[in-house]
This record gives sequence, C-alpha cells and structure tokens, in this order.
Amino acid sequence: MRILLLGLFLILFSCHSEEVVNPPVVNPPVVDEPTFESVLEFNPLGYTPLSAYYTLTGEENGIIQLTIKNIDGGDDLVKTFQKESEQISIPIHGLYYNHNNQVLLDFISNGNLTSLDTLEIKTGPQPSFFPDISVTIMQKDKMEPGMNFVNFRDSAPTIPFFVDNKGHIRYVLDFTTHPDLSNLNYDVGPERMKNGNWLFGAWPSNRVYETDMFGEVIHRWNIPGHSFHHTAHEKEDGHILVSTSKYGSEHPKGFDAIQDFVVELDRTKGNVILNEWDLKNSIDENRESQGADIWNNTQLDWAHINAVIDDPQDNTIIVSARFQGLIKLNSNNEVVWILNNHRGWGNNKAGEDLNDKLLKPIDSNGELIKDISILNGEENHPDFEWPWYQHAPEIDADGNIFLFDNGDKRNYRIDNQYSRAVGYKINESEMTVQQIWTYGKERGDECYSRIVSDVDIEPLTGNVLFCPGARVQNLNGFGGKIVELQYETKEVVFEMELNGNGIIFHRVERMPLYHEN
Repeated sequence: MRILLLGLFLILFSCHSEEVVNPPVVNPPVVDEPTFESVLEFNPLGYTPLSAYYTLTGEENGIIQLTIKNIDGGDDLVKTFQKESEQISIPIHGLYYNHNNQVLLDFISNGNLTSLDTLEIKTGPQPSFFPDISVTIMQKDKMEPGMNFVNFRDSAPTIPFFVDNKGHIRYVLDFTTHPDLSNLNYDVGPERMKNGNWLFGAWPSNRVYETDMFGEVIHRWNIPGHSFHHTAHEKEDGHILVSTSKYGSEHPKGFDAIQDFVVELDRTKGNVILNEWDLKNSIDENRESQGADIWNNTQLDWAHINAVIDDPQDNTIIVSARFQGLIKLNSNNEVVWILNNHRGWGNNKAGEDLNDKLLKPIDSNGELIKDISILNGEENHPDFEWPWYQHAPEIDADGNIFLFDNGDKRNYRIDNQYSRAVGYKINESEMTVQQIWTYGKERGDECYSRIVSDVDIEPLTGNVLFCPGARVQNLNGFGGKIVELQYETKEVVFEMELNGNGIIFHRVERMPLYHEN
C-alpha cells in the first residue's frame, strides 16, 4: 500500500483504559492485503494538536479498525468505522503530548483482517498554561466510562480539553491561530451537540458557533440585538437557547441591565430569534436580597443568568440566575415556579405576586417546613437547605432537578461556606420541593467553590459527577476538582485535582472521546 504523508508532523493516536469505544475483533484470519492508498494529515486545520486525519482510498468496502496504544499498559482505545464508498476519512483523536504515539489500522471484510498501517508519530511538549493534574482516587470498575471534558478557562483564548482518568490530556481545541476565534472567551464552554459537534458562544460578542472536533466552523449565528454571555444550549427539538444581554435594555435604577435575557435561535435559518425571555418582566427586577453587581458604573447585573436548559416534557425553560435562584418559565415568559429562599419577593411587571410562585419546602416525611427562618434562608433544616448562587441545573431520568449549590453567603453569612451537589424533587401541582440527595457539606473547604462549577448524573452508572471549579483547596494547591461518587452509598470512586491560577472550569462532562451517534 502506498502512503502519502501531508503536513509538518505525524502523530500516532494512543488510547487510555477508561474508553474502549468499540470492542476489538477477536482473532479473525489474516488474508492477502487489499489495494488501498492512504494519506495521514496531522492537525489538519491547526487547532487540534492531538488529532489527525487518515484518509483511505480503494474499491473494497468493509470495517476499518483503529487501535490507539495505551502508554500506561492499560486497555487500548479501539474504534471502528464502516467503509461504504471508495474513500473514507477517519478522524484520529486522543494523542498524548510529548510521546512517540503508536496507532494500528486494520481492515476487516467478510471476517478477514488485514493490517493496513502501523504508525509512529511524535508529538511536542505539553504547553505550560494547562493546569497541574493529579489523580488521587480511581476505582475503574465502579466508574462511568469515558474521559473528562474540561471547559478550561485559565487560558487565552479559552481552550477545552479531554483528560483521561490517569491525568493525561488527550484532546485539545486551541483557536490561537483562528481568524475569528483567536480571542475566544466561551465563558461556560462548549456543549456537545447531538450530532457530536461543539456548541459555544463568544463573549462579549453577538455570535454563537457550531464547530466539528477539528475546529471547523459548521455554523455561525448572530443574535440580532443581543450579546452573548455564559452559555448556549441545544434544545431537544434542535433549536438553541442562549443567555444574553439585550442592547438598550434598562433597569429602573437607571443602569443598563445585563445578563437577564434568554433567546431561542432558529437552528436551520440562522440569525432568527424564535422567542425571547426578559427576566425583568417575569420576576421582580428590584429584588436584591442576594445582591447585585454594578459594572463600570453603568451596568447593573441584578439577575446574572449563568445557565439555561429546556424541559421538553412541557415546553418550558429552566433558568439559573445567580442572584435570584432557579426559575421555570413557560413560552410566554410566565413563571411556573421559583426555587429560592422566600426573602424579599414582590410583584413582577404584570402585577403577579411572586410569593405565589415560590416552591414550599417539605421534609423527608412530606410535611411542610413552616419555620420562617428556614423559609427565608436564615437557617437550615436537617432535611432541607436552599441553594445559594447555584450553577449547572440538569433534569435527571426521574424528572428531579440536580444542581451545584455554590454556597456563597449561605444563610446570609460569610462563616458558613461549603458547596454541595444537591437534588430536589418538585411537585408542581402542590408547589412543593423536597431535597432528595446531597453531598459536599462534609467536604468543607476542599470542595468549596463560590463561583462556576458543575454537577452531572451519569447515564450508565447513575454516579454523580461533582465538580467545584475555582479556588478549591486541594491537596497539592488550589484550583478545581472532579469527584465521582456512587449515588446510593456516596462512595468516592474517582477524584482528580486540577491546580492553577484563577478559574479552572465552569463545566466538566464525562463522555466518550468519540461521539457515538
């Protein structure tokens, strides 16, 4: 077989034990080699220094099996691709920095295996701006499979990466040389879409992007009349929710109001707003019980939306507003419920008394908690605590809400600080909320992050991924932490420290390096 090498470098793709994407074919017979031509191109667009493309041309169809050798002696990463036409381009992701990577490529047809290539590709050293990474706990047999996708913030431009469960960085998306994204600040960070591409916005611009794994821009949307901040989220129906600030929006105090809008972008038409939610209309814009920020003496951040997700069960959205709580809104910008302590709520612009929209806490026996000091957030109940300055809400398979309770100024004090992963069961017909699960209070400072951070319920194991993202007190410094624990026992089965300056991440997701359609 004739091999053509394009680009300045060749990289061999290796794999780590936590992600065996496809099982290898077991001992098929070896037959005569078919006739193919191949081209290997390293980092084809210049944005993915741990990736390559392998293009194979030939008439015979079958399965291409890619094996990336593990440098730690664990399981290799094995991924198969179906060749159904004369040419196939195989993405190679997962190279190690500063390593002579080894990749095997085999062809399987009618149960017969043919070796195509054994590649060795040397990669350069890991840049110094990445955090120092150490793994302190790992019980592989109890963990959710996949790698850790970290929306790293302490770089310019902001650079997400995959890190495997031994602490090796295996994928990087670096737009330093990009003509449009060289100054990217994606804020919360890229979200993987259903098609496997990345979705993110650029703050402070009016642009939202979809790119593939190599960094090629597939779509670019402009948000008419708005600027992006924090997050873009793909709805179940494929359209895109974006947290924004609206140009010309004013607060009654005379400031420009910022970070208090959500818009829905048309996925197919582009630059078309299908719906718009203004929190100044839906909730009480004058409530400042939990504070507000004035920026540059001209802008008032009274709500500070840091996340938005959709609930496809009833075509609503759930908004996380740092200074106001978790708010569920229907498509007409009407409040369904508010998850926050009861202090300081008044009327909205429609004249609705928002006290009627506040969820009422119940204890583990289903009885209403009536103590006014607990309702107002001044004290906690043994069975219930309100979230404080929360991030990253998600809906689990049973319809419960999980989120990261940052705990900043908990109970309106500064001496009671800890962060939690917490789950709430909400009964909309009764307008009640029950705390069903929590973890983190017992960890104190070593899991306390007053800003950013993430919680996920993992789909295969049901484990909880609890990720405080900034200025966490680690064993070996300060930074972020990834803690995976079993839901029922709360046994920690994985823990990773990422130490560095500033904000390490807003979000971390456990997922396969290769997207499975």
